[in-house]
Amino acid sequence: MRTSTVAAQDRLAAQRRTLRIAWLTLFVFFGLFLGLTSWVVWNIRQWYLTATDVQTAILVVRGSDESIVWQPAGRTIFQGVRDQQPLSEGEAVRTLPNAGYGQVASLRLFEGSQLDLWAGTELRLTTLRTTRWHSGTLQVALEQTNGYVRYDVRGDQPFQNVFFTVTVGDAQVKLLPGGSYSINLYPPERRVIRSDGRPALIADVAVRSGSAIVTGVVGQPVRLAAGQRIEVDPAGIPGLPVPARWELIRDGGFSRFSEVEYNNTTRTDDPTLPRSTTWQVSGTPSLPLPERGFFRLAQICRPPNDTLVCPIEDWRTAAWFYRVGGQTKGFVTSIRQPLGVQGAGIDVSEFRSLVFSLWARVDYQSLPAAGDRGTECPVMIRIVARRSSPADPDEERVVCMYTAASDDALRVRADGVFYLRVEPSTWTQFRVDLRDENWLPDYRYLRSVEIYANGHDYDARVAEVSLVGTQ
Repeated sequence: MRTSTVAAQDRLAAQRRTLRIAWLTLFVFFGLFLGLTSWVVWNIRQWYLTATDVQTAILVVRGSDESIVWQPAGRTIFQGVRDQQPLSEGEAVRTLPNAGYGQVASLRLFEGSQLDLWAGTELRLTTLRTTRWHSGTLQVALEQTNGYVRYDVRGDQPFQNVFFTVTVGDAQVKLLPGGSYSINLYPPERRVIRSDGRPALIADVAVRSGSAIVTGVVGQPVRLAAGQRIEVDPAGIPGLPVPARWELIRDGGFSRFSEVEYNNTTRTDDPTLPRSTTWQVSGTPSLPLPERGFFRLAQICRPPNDTLVCPIEDWRTAAWFYRVGGQTKGFVTSIRQPLGVQGAGIDVSEFRSLVFSLWARVDYQSLPAAGDRGTECPVMIRIVARRSSPADPDEERVVCMYTAASDDALRVRADGVFYLRVEPSTWTQFRVDLRDENWLPDYRYLRSVEIYANGHDYDARVAEVSLVGTQ
C-alpha cells in the first residue's frame, strides 16, 4: 500500500516537472519570438528612418564652356561640360583660372541652395542625400580644394535635420540653413610644403548672413556670426574671428622692408639683391642721377599730427618722394603695387564697398597747382581696373593732390583726373569708396595701385595706404 502511494507521488512529481519544462520551453520560444519580432521591427524602423536617396545638382554655365570642366565619379580625367548638366555624388567641377571675373559657374542643389564658383575653383560633391520615406534628414557634404566659392544655403528647409558641411584641407565648415557664406582658398605668401604632398592653402571663411561653425584639427569648434570671418592656416588650425573686412593693400604702412630693399626693385642687374615684394619703385625718364627724383622712408607721428612730438606707439613710417636742385625737366618718382596673390590682380565682384584711403602731406612743389598739363602733381594716385572680362582694356582712375593759394590757381584740368587741393605742410586724408558713381561702381577686377610724384621739384610724403573691401 505504501509502495503504490510513493509511485503515485513520483508520477505526479514527474508530471509537474514535465509541465514546468513545457511551460518554460513555451516561454523561451515565445521570448525568442518576441525578440526576433522586435529585432525585425527595429531594423525595419531603422531602415525606414535612415534609408536615403542620392540626389543631384544642376551645373549652370555662366561663362565659356571651354573654361569649365567636370570629373565623373571614379575617374581621374576631367571632361567638357554643358549647361544644365546634372551632377551627382563623387563628381567634381573645376573652373580654369582664365575663366573670367565674377561667377563663372553655379551649382543649384536639389533642395534649392546655390553655390557660385569663381575662376580657379575646384569643388567636389561628396554627399547629396535625403531620407527616403520622410523629411527627417538632409545631408550635403562638399570638398573645396581651390579657389573662391559663395554658398547660399536655403533657409526654409523641409527637413528636420540639415547637415551642410564643406571640407577645406584638414578643417570642416558647417553652414547653417538660411545663410550666405564664402570660402576662399589661396596659397600663403611664404612657401609651405605639406608632408602628404597636397598644396598648402589658407582657407578664408566669411559669413554675410546666418552662422557657421569651423572645426580644425585641434581645439574647440569656432562659431562665426554674420559679419565675421576667420582664416584657417595650412595645418588646419583656425585663427580668431574678426570683422568681415579685407585689406587688399599689402604693406600699406611701409614697414615690411628697408629703404634699400624698396629701392632695390629698380635694379635688374643683380637678381640676388634683397628687395621688396610689395611696393615696386621706379623713376622716369632716364636722367643723370643729380636730376632724378628719389624714394625714401621718413619717420613721422601718426597723422594728422604734423609735428615730430608723439608717444613711441604713435610713430609711423611714410613713403617720401623728393626732388630738389631747381630742376626744369619733369620726372616721375613712383611706387606701384600689383594687387592679389603674386600680383595677378584681385576679383572684386563680391565687394559692395571698396574704400581707398591714405594720408598725404606736401611740403614743397615748384610748379604752380597741377602744372601746365594738369598732371604734374606732388602726390598722384592711379588705380588700374578692368570692368567685366579679362579681355577688357585696362582703365584707370587718377587723383591729383596739390597745393595752391586757392582753387582758382588750377587753370588746366586733365580729362579723367580728380583734383584735391591741400594745405602745405599739413597732413590731409584722402578717402573714397570706389563703388561710388564716377569711380568703379560695377567694375569686377583691380590690377594695381600706384602712388607717385610728378613735376619739377617736389617734397611730399604718403602714409597709411589702405584699400578695404566689404561684401
